[in-house]
Amino acid sequence: MKEKIKITFGILFAAAFGFLCGHLNFSPEPPALIQKKLQPEISIIILEKILGDELFLKISGPVRILWAKENFIENDGHFQIPLGQVPNKNDLEYEKFPYLGNAKTKKFYNTSSYHARGTESRYRRFFETKDAAISAGFIASKLVK
Repeated sequence: MKEKIKITFGILFAAAFGFLCGHLNFSPEPPALIQKKLQPEISIIILEKILGDELFLKISGPVRILWAKENFIENDGHFQIPLGQVPNKNDLEYEKFPYLGNAKTKKFYNTSSYHARGTESRYRRFFETKDAAISAGFIASKLVK
């Protein structure tokens, strides 16, 4: 009987020892992590002035400025953007028309061309056909086919 008690006590002791050893952590603690909130870099665009038909601006920081669906700026520095190229409410209306005439030069262009977008808004005349532009006294530019 003493032998059975020793064996039972030995098994219980081994089980308790194994249980305790299994819950002990022998690896070193990982270093504490320091978390900082990072501020995203903020791009600054300074609209300096409007002089005549040009917008003057200064850009600092990573930024991409898009206008008129195809023009863009991606660099820092000072820039001039012709306001005739920046779409406004009137520009959105002229997308309905295939031709735009410049009343100052008396030439007409496809509305999707650079020259049409560069025409000052006060000189813009819109036409649905080439014949309408010609009958209004405009001459087709080299870009019109």
